[in-house]
Amino acid sequence: MTTIGGLMKDSVSVGTINKPKTDEIPGMRETKLAKRKLPRLFWVTLAALCFAIAIVGIFLPLLPTTDFMLLAVICASKGSKRFERWIRNNRLAGPMIYAWESERAIPLKAKCLSITTLIASIIIIYVHVHFHWLLWLALAILIPVGIYIATRPTPTGTWQREMPLEKPPK
Repeated sequence: MTTIGGLMKDSVSVGTINKPKTDEIPGMRETKLAKRKLPRLFWVTLAALCFAIAIVGIFLPLLPTTDFMLLAVICASKGSKRFERWIRNNRLAGPMIYAWESERAIPLKAKCLSITTLIASIIIIYVHVHFHWLLWLALAILIPVGIYIATRPTPTGTWQREMPLEKPPK
C-alpha cells in the first residue's frame, strides 16, 4: 500500500477490468463482418432467384409473376436496399409492384396477357394429351387462377402519378 497525499491507496486497482474493443482483437472484426455478409448474401441471392423466376413467369403461365416479383422486393429489402430500389424503379416491374402494394390491383394489360397465356396453356395441354388426367389437373389449377386474376381490381391510375421514383444515393 502506498500513501499519496495522506490517503492510502491499494496498489491493486479494484473496479472494471478494461476489456479490449472488438477492433483490438485480431480477427474479431472480420468475423463480425463475415457473419453480417452471409445473411445479406442469402437474401440478395434469394431476391435475384425470385426476380428471375418472375421474369420466366411472364412467359410461363404456371409461374405467378406478381407473387415472385413481390417476394423479390421483400428479400431484396432484407439484403440490399440498392437492389430493392432497382427492382422498384424497373420500368416493367416497378409500376405493377406499386399498383399491387397501394391498391391490390393488377393493370388491365397484365390481366389480359396472363389470361391469354392461361388459355393458350390449356389449349396446348389439350392438343398434346387430349382428355388425360393432366388436362383435368391443369384445368383445376388454371381456371381458379384465371378467375382470381380477372376479379382483381384494375388500378385507378392515381398510383402512376404518386409512384415514388427513388434516386440512388451518390
